[in-house]
Amino acid sequence: MKYILPIGLVIVLILSVVITILSISLKKKNAMQIVNDMGMGWNLGNTFDCYSAFEKMKTPDQQITLWGNVIPTKKMVISIKKYGFKTIRFPVTWMHFMNNDNQVDNNWMSRVKEVVNWIIKEKMYCILNLQHDGVKGNWLSEGITAKNKYIALWTQIANEFKSFNEYLIFESMNEVEYISGNQKDFITLLALTQAFVDTVRNTGGKNADRLLLISGMNADLGFTCSPEYRLPIDPFKKMAVSIHYYIPTDFTVEQDDNPWSWVDDDGVYHETIPKTTWGTESHYKDMFNDFERLKKSFVDKGIPIILGETGVLTEQKKSPDSIREFLFAEFSMSSSYEGIMSCLWDTSNKKAGDMNYYDKVNDRWFDEKIKENFIKLSKGDFIKPNNYFSITDSEYIYSRDENDGSMLIRIDHKRVNTIIFNALIKWEKLWDCGFGILSYVNEILVYRSISCSEGSLQYDNTYTYTVDVSNETYSRYIHVQKWWGGNNVTINYLRIFYKENYNIFDYVEYKKAISK
Repeated sequence: MKYILPIGLVIVLILSVVITILSISLKKKNAMQIVNDMGMGWNLGNTFDCYSAFEKMKTPDQQITLWGNVIPTKKMVISIKKYGFKTIRFPVTWMHFMNNDNQVDNNWMSRVKEVVNWIIKEKMYCILNLQHDGVKGNWLSEGITAKNKYIALWTQIANEFKSFNEYLIFESMNEVEYISGNQKDFITLLALTQAFVDTVRNTGGKNADRLLLISGMNADLGFTCSPEYRLPIDPFKKMAVSIHYYIPTDFTVEQDDNPWSWVDDDGVYHETIPKTTWGTESHYKDMFNDFERLKKSFVDKGIPIILGETGVLTEQKKSPDSIREFLFAEFSMSSSYEGIMSCLWDTSNKKAGDMNYYDKVNDRWFDEKIKENFIKLSKGDFIKPNNYFSITDSEYIYSRDENDGSMLIRIDHKRVNTIIFNALIKWEKLWDCGFGILSYVNEILVYRSISCSEGSLQYDNTYTYTVDVSNETYSRYIHVQKWWGGNNVTINYLRIFYKENYNIFDYVEYKKAISK
C-alpha cells in the first residue's frame, strides 16, 4: 500500500527546502572567504587610469587611449578569464572628469560602469579604485585638505554602484604617499581611509557590507606592516589591505639605464644598480619572509591581503627566464597563503608601457611560457612554500650581494645566539682589514666591527669568525659587510645559530621544484 503524505506536510517540507536553499545563497562571505575566492588577478592597466599634467581631456576616449592603448571591449574582458584569472583590477583616474563642484561627468561614470558590468556579468571580481588622482602634484596627494573632495567623489561612486553584488570591491586609493616633514604621515592616511569607510557604508544598499580594500601606506609592504600603520574602524569588519609587490625593486621596476641613490633615516648613502636577473637564495628567502610578515601582521588577525600590483619590466634587459621564475614564484606563494591574492600589472601593449604580458587586442601572450604558467597556477598546480620547511636551530647563506659582496639573513624577531661567517683574505696585514655586523636593537640600527685578525685560520687558508651575540636582542636582519680591505676580502658564507628551533625555509629544494 502506498503511503501518501498529507498535503500540509508536503508544503511544510517544500518550504523548509526552499528556506534552506535561500539561507545558503543569501549567506554572505566574510573578507577572508572573498579573497580566497578571488584567485589570480589581472590589471586593465594604462587605459582608464591614464592622466596628463598638461592636457585637458575633452572626451573619455581621449583619456583611455592617451598612453597608446586601444579602447577596452567586452570581448577583452571575457578573453582574459580563460587563462585562469578570476579577478580584474580596474584602475581609474577620475580628476579629468570632475568639475569645480567635485561632480563626476555622467559620460565618464557611464563608461566606467559599462566596464564594471562586463566584469561582474562574467562572475569575475572587479576592484574599482582611484588610481592616479593621488600622484604627486595631483589633488589627492594634498592630503587632509583634499578630504571633502575625496568624500564627494566616493559618495558618487558608492551611490552609482550600491546595487552591485559582492563581486565588486572598492579600493580606497592607489600608491598615495603622504609626507609630514621627514616622516610618513600615517595620521593623514588613516583620516582619509576612515572617511572612505564611513562614506561607502553610509550609502547603504549592498555597500553596507561590501568588501572594502584599504590602502597601505603608499602600498609599501614595509611601511604598512610597521606599528605606525592603523586600519580604520569598520562596523561591519569587512576589510582587506592593499599592498603592491615590486620587490626587489632593483629587478622588478628599475630601468637598465637608471641607477639611483638615496640616503636613509640613519644618514647612510645607498646606491641601487638595476638588476637583470632574479632567483638567488636571498631572493627566495626574502619573498618567503615577506609573505610570512604579511601573514603575521594581518592575515593571522583576520585581515586578508590583496597584492594589487606585481610584475617585472618586460621591455628592459631583464632576463626572460628570471621574469618567468619571479612571476611563478610570486603567484605560487600568494596562491598558497590563505587570505592573500595577487594581481598582475599589465599594460598589454609594447607601445603603451613597460610591463607587457597579455596582448588583449589579439588575444595572445607575448611569452607563451608565462601563459602556460598562469594556466597551471589557476588549476592549483603551484609550489607551496610550507612544504619546504625544515626545523632547525641555524640558518646559512652563500649568495653575496652583487654590488658590495655583503651577506644578509632576515631574522625578523628570532632570538640569535651566535653569528659565524667565513672569508678569504688576500692580505697579510690582518689588522688592516675588517668587517661590520649590522642589525637592529629595539628599532635602532646598531653596528659592530670585527677585525680580520679576530678570525681562526682554516685548513683551506680562509678565516672563520665566531661572534657571540647571546646577550643582544637583534631583530630584522643580520648583515655582514666588508668595512675595509676592499678586493682583498671575500665573504664566503654566513651562518646564524638561534636560541631555539624554528621553521626555516628550504630554498634549495623549493628552487628545484619551481624550476621543474
